[in-house]
Amino acid sequence: MKRSLLYLFVAIVFTNCVTQKEYDKALNDYLNEAIKNKYLNESLDSLKADCTTKNTQLSTQIEQLRADSSELATLIESMKKEIDEQALEYAKQQQEYLKKLKDAGDKNQKTNADLIQMQLDLEKQRIALQQKETDLKKANTDLLAREAKINELEKLLTEQKTKADALRDAIKKALTDFSAGELSVYTKDGKVYVSMSDKLLFKSGSTTVESKGVDALGKLSDVIKKNPDILVNIEGHTDNVPYGTGSGLIKDNWDLSLMRSSSVLHILTDKYKVSSLQVIASGRGEFSPKESNSTADGRAANRRTEIILAPKVDKLLDLVNGQ
Repeated sequence: MKRSLLYLFVAIVFTNCVTQKEYDKALNDYLNEAIKNKYLNESLDSLKADCTTKNTQLSTQIEQLRADSSELATLIESMKKEIDEQALEYAKQQQEYLKKLKDAGDKNQKTNADLIQMQLDLEKQRIALQQKETDLKKANTDLLAREAKINELEKLLTEQKTKADALRDAIKKALTDFSAGELSVYTKDGKVYVSMSDKLLFKSGSTTVESKGVDALGKLSDVIKKNPDILVNIEGHTDNVPYGTGSGLIKDNWDLSLMRSSSVLHILTDKYKVSSLQVIASGRGEFSPKESNSTADGRAANRRTEIILAPKVDKLLDLVNGQ
């Protein structure tokens, strides 16, 4: 929801001259924006799940390629041995044929039928030998192609991990002024997670980012702007305690988490000029807890905003899909 729309709504609500028509319009605009953001959230969940699945499939594919390459290498060795044996047998029979041909000429024996049959047998063996040599060349080509693909996949995976580790280290360095209780930075599934507690960003029940949180987002934005090839997902999370009144703009924890993530998004894009093409906001409500909600510490850990930075994996996905 645009900041101007939120200001307009607040102005209308707290102005004595408000009309029912104006109130209904502002509320309808907000609800439409919330519905759109919830749809984006569902689409993003699907995309994240797909990326995680692709990453898992990629690792599995590399292992399968290694196993296939090992089997292919064994097959090639077996084919080489078989070709050597068949070539030796072919040479032996060719010598016997030449000897019989000489004996037939020397003794003036009429063994043409036997000689013709031997010629046919030798020709069959020669053709079979050529086919095996062709199969061997193809197997060698396939093996080289598999090894090249494995090397390329491993190179891209290494590059992705290197980028993620470098990004994590840069973020940790930028956020050294903040305590472990306020935020944490870690990598998971090739992505960098910046998990900010609600006590750093928001007062209880509020969707307005506190000044210290704004400062933290500013430092984070410096790193993001230096890495234009990463995608940034802002996820709002709550504990399972029902939201206060359950009336007005915010109906429940889902609305609260969505509006908080939207507030963070606008600070990054409006105040700190992070590219809007890189960032998306989503609300997870109480449905993706980090800890158990049965304890106060667990609920505190669950009240958080996670900023997830993911290096683009277009090349990896193209390579996997193009197999």
